[in-house]
Amino acid sequence: MKIQEKKLYGKIYTPNWIVNLILDHLDYKENIYNKKIIDPACGDGAFLVIIVDRFIRDAMNHKIQKKEIKSLLENNIFGIDLDKNAITICKEQLDQIAASYNIYDVEWNLYNEDSTDKSFISKLFGWFDFVVGNPPYIRIQNLPIKIRNQIQNTWSFCQKGSTDIYITFFELGYFLLNRTGRLGYITPNTYLKTHTAKMLRKFIKSKKILKELIDFEHHQLFENATTYSLITILDKSYNKDVFKLYKGKRDLIEFIDHVKLSNLNDDNWILASNQVLERLMHIQNRGIPLGKLAKIHVGLTTLADDYYIFQNPTFNSKTAEIVLKDGRIFKIEKDILKPIIKASILKDSYEDQNRYIIFPYKKIKNKHVIIPEDELKSKFPNTYKYFLSIKEILDSRDNHKPNSVSWYAFGRSQGLDTSFGKKILTSSLNLKPNFIVWEKEEYTFYAGYCIKFNGNLHRLANYLNSEDMEFYIKYVSRDYQHGYKSYAKSFIEKFGIDDQELLKLYKKDSTQQKELFF
Repeated sequence: MKIQEKKLYGKIYTPNWIVNLILDHLDYKENIYNKKIIDPACGDGAFLVIIVDRFIRDAMNHKIQKKEIKSLLENNIFGIDLDKNAITICKEQLDQIAASYNIYDVEWNLYNEDSTDKSFISKLFGWFDFVVGNPPYIRIQNLPIKIRNQIQNTWSFCQKGSTDIYITFFELGYFLLNRTGRLGYITPNTYLKTHTAKMLRKFIKSKKILKELIDFEHHQLFENATTYSLITILDKSYNKDVFKLYKGKRDLIEFIDHVKLSNLNDDNWILASNQVLERLMHIQNRGIPLGKLAKIHVGLTTLADDYYIFQNPTFNSKTAEIVLKDGRIFKIEKDILKPIIKASILKDSYEDQNRYIIFPYKKIKNKHVIIPEDELKSKFPNTYKYFLSIKEILDSRDNHKPNSVSWYAFGRSQGLDTSFGKKILTSSLNLKPNFIVWEKEEYTFYAGYCIKFNGNLHRLANYLNSEDMEFYIKYVSRDYQHGYKSYAKSFIEKFGIDDQELLKLYKKDSTQQKELFF
């Protein structure tokens, strides 16, 4: 049986066990011989091959004649795909399945069309008992502009932001269903958390159509694709305030809980038991959120770290010797270097990483501004000469887009004024909470986040390096390979702080603010 490893527009071949799992949870097993089913992104037929086999066996079990089975296949099995070659392969495979039961010359309802084209797909609205599939995964920004505009102007779930085309398939799938129809998709789990999928989450919740979710967490299901996958089962007539949550991998799918819809936050669906969700809500609602108590900042971003940041340069009286990875050696002025910490590998508060960054900025009224080129050339001639030798590399940053500040400026201006001073540092990815106090004010940092707080940094770090934080991040954050979790600002800023000693400063500042305004 011919199989395409990848399909047009980000479609990935679906293993048989996933197809069977979805069909089983849709209850597409018995009495299906007169039920209409469609895969709106069928590709070469991963779903339809198994569907046709189940369909024929069910019809034969009901003693239906082969001539009538042929007619039922022609009226109840549908597939659509934009890839003409995939449709051809799909037809060949369906013919093979039917022929294995001595059924021939089936006129399959396979369409080489774009399912996101509403003028075509709307003709099928309300027809189907089942909608299934593995919709394509691709950011709409990567689609041809005509298709991108068509999607954004037609489908309400994808009108704003950097969304993914698979979100469209939830909306069109819902409208393909009849009043009692069910939908089963395998997709990335990103729709649980992204801002652009918020409308989809609210729609599913308000309609009370969520019947089951099967979360595979960090387990990889597809070859040659790093995707964190989720099976969603919707039932148009379900109308219940709870859904069944399962978690697992190929060989083990475990039931977790009947989760209450009321425990799902519109901003971020966390898939866990009701007990876990209630503890998370307690943590998030207690005291003051970290993002209000303190300031969270990203570090410096050069977009060319190998040419700005150096470990163990050789210092002389007024110069420093730096070595590029290609072996070239340059002398630059010592005074243009700043000590810098790589937060992603920092292990403790006393570690000396001996990293330095070329910092072509000066401070004016507490703001760092780029050193003008003439001044850089006169005050730091060796550094200027070095920059000229790598100008082509610096110009190629950011897809060759001209740097709006200066050709030798950092790729981004973030962190210039907030990365120095006393701070708590953490990597953006950690296995466990790893918040480290750094008290050397002259150091800047990169590859992570810093937390600035006017109170006791050590007390705050201890509070953040807690089992509560580990528990919180385990569920609210994004999964990465090998068990790593994201500690990005968007995840840690809502962590509630109820330590009274830490809150004293916040309350004092709040009182002072009120006095200023009243």
